[in-house]
Amino acid sequence: MEKTKITVIDSLMGTGKTSWAIQHINESPDDNFLYITPFLSEVDRIIDNTSREFREPINKGNGKLGAINEMLACQTDIASTHALFQDFNLESRECIRESHYTLILDEVLNVIEPYDDIKPDDMRLLQDSGCVTIDEDGFVIWSEDKLNYDVTYNRIKNLAINKSLLYINQKLLIWHYPPEIFSMFDEVYILTYMFDASILKYYFDLYKIDYDIKSIERTGDRYALVDYFVPDTSVYRDKVNVYDGTLNDNLNTKVNGLSATWFKSSINKSKIIMLKNNLYNYFQHIVNAKSNTIMWTSFKESKAKLKGKGYSNCHVACNCRSTNEYADRYNLAYCVNIYLHPSVSQFFLQRGIEVDQDKYALSEMIQWIWRSRIRNGESINIYVPSKRMRGLLLDWLAVNFEEYRKVG
Repeated sequence: MEKTKITVIDSLMGTGKTSWAIQHINESPDDNFLYITPFLSEVDRIIDNTSREFREPINKGNGKLGAINEMLACQTDIASTHALFQDFNLESRECIRESHYTLILDEVLNVIEPYDDIKPDDMRLLQDSGCVTIDEDGFVIWSEDKLNYDVTYNRIKNLAINKSLLYINQKLLIWHYPPEIFSMFDEVYILTYMFDASILKYYFDLYKIDYDIKSIERTGDRYALVDYFVPDTSVYRDKVNVYDGTLNDNLNTKVNGLSATWFKSSINKSKIIMLKNNLYNYFQHIVNAKSNTIMWTSFKESKAKLKGKGYSNCHVACNCRSTNEYADRYNLAYCVNIYLHPSVSQFFLQRGIEVDQDKYALSEMIQWIWRSRIRNGESINIYVPSKRMRGLLLDWLAVNFEEYRKVG
């Protein structure tokens, strides 16, 4: 069987990756396409802007997974979400292989992430009862003679059967997307920015999955793939107004301040209250922002602690990407300090791959910022109370075109 060609299209948000994908689809009448994106709004965009008859899976009694499997078997052009793609089972993979699909993946998948829907006692019960064993690579294996075991654990059973669970250090289950899925497509395109910082890149390295990396260039109404280059981000220095004032100093946090762990510590209760006051002062007095111009973020668990008058309803998840819904917002606050979950970084480290935490944090922050109107080349204001995240942003904005442009 011919090896799947994987092309990573690594280009700054707003440079035309989706437009190139639509152009490519319209100019490839003989190919079958599966377009996967994080949001239903982007599914609609593909359906509305391609000359092909793309369809979205609809539950007609056998679930969306059953619907998409039927569509794959019929070689239908499909637009769907990351969430459904992550649920693909053995039937899905066989349909993909037999029906000769091209995958266009809009933004990288969370191929490995914490899996918290089971208690440690439940895992011990499953092991003691002989339902599951752990193989030498850490995969959870469901026993064939226990396939009819208690429905309480059906989700665990299905993930284990699909070889999608790992057990790390006898404590944590990690959801793990089977790498062989990528080899079942005729061709794969991944649309993203800063792929080098993504978990999918480390995942490809781990499983020795080869890929080419390209960038996007636009000439008139045409979009073309070109040799990869690092963009000149210094052009945004005058458009991204990073707050530099007393609100940065009064929290007086260390390098890990505003991390997920920091917010959970009762020791930081007074500083969290201060951060909430800072947010109010920033929006109401420093940038005099109206609510329809505001976009702010925090960890989901910390949102209630930080929301306040005038901006409560303007919260945008810190992992938000691949949407234009907030492209009119220009008064921003980024109240998180991003670190990869320890169990995920440990998974890679145990296999000889060290994750660059700063690169990962920067890529997550840039993706979030580029939901705002900066994606259209318009200026924004942003408050970044974490000293570490603010420094990463300022360094990124200082990248010099002549020194850092890389081709190849």
